[in-house]
Amino acid sequence: MTRRYRKDHDLMGLEADDLLSTFDNLREEDIWQYRYPTWDEIDVIGVRGIYLGNYVRWDPLAQHHQMVKQFGYESAKQTRTFDTYDHVDDWHYADTHDWVKTLKYGYGKALDHASREIRYGRLTREKGEMLATLYQQQKPENKDLLLEWININNKALFFLLEGQANEDSFKKEIIKTRKVKPKDLKNSSLFSSNSNLARELGKKAIVIGKGYP
Repeated sequence: MTRRYRKDHDLMGLEADDLLSTFDNLREEDIWQYRYPTWDEIDVIGVRGIYLGNYVRWDPLAQHHQMVKQFGYESAKQTRTFDTYDHVDDWHYADTHDWVKTLKYGYGKALDHASREIRYGRLTREKGEMLATLYQQQKPENKDLLLEWININNKALFFLLEGQANEDSFKKEIIKTRKVKPKDLKNSSLFSSNSNLARELGKKAIVIGKGYP
């Protein structure tokens, strides 16, 4: 973890100070806490960022199974991925957020999850491709709730996305590399939901707290 990595990958090429020249309603006191420390400050303290994944096997599925067994972790079916464990407390992460990601980059969270499972040998490439295609075809279920919260309509959302989206994906709106129907395959039992975790929408978005009633 370095300042350069943080800027290029985590912040998409931006620093907090860049926001001051971009938005005329932000002030110094709004962004100072988001600044990365200077090299001198880091050197004096002796901080060094490392990635534990380089030293410890990071297998989200196996770790989620252990959390279910030891702590009663609950899973839930999601709109746009077959993974029933990752970010299940968030209405939008594997829903509208992933739909926007697919429009922008041409692939979604289901492909990320399928690639991971192929790498660990739990899915074949063929089934992984089918799962990714199936879930990338799904419409977001909670988009209207998000639009209501940020106070814009669907037309405004598409206006904002048009200049950033992958041209081919945006024209199609959804990825149709191969039409797959749910009956064509069944999710691996490894990802079967272990509970009926409530995901029903409330009357308004929950900003702080659990993403379900």
